[in-house]
Amino acid sequence: MTEISTVHGPVREGSTLTYTRRYAAAELREYDALVGRPAEEAGLLPDLLVIAPLTKLGGDLNYLSRTMRWSHHRAVRADEELTAELQVTRLDRQGEVVKIAFEAR
Repeated sequence: MTEISTVHGPVREGSTLTYTRRYAAAELREYDALVGRPAEEAGLLPDLLVIAPLTKLGGDLNYLSRTMRWSHHRAVRADEELTAELQVTRLDRQGEVVKIAFEAR
């Protein structure tokens, strides 16, 4: 069975990784000031921060996606807890490279 080493320990087909992140209101105000977001968007997480926990898990697998499609069902506010879950569905070793397939939520 193919297995890879990650910061989460050994990962194999069927493994599930999770990561939880909460952005404080002060962090979001700093972000808004940095990028110049309009005041009417204050308190709402931009899409980039909403998907950040999931992309962090992809990075933990040393995975770089060429394409990512995602959606969310509602706006996310500062101080809400975001939990990303990534389930490895396939690890395919091809020489020195391991191709990874996963489902993410």
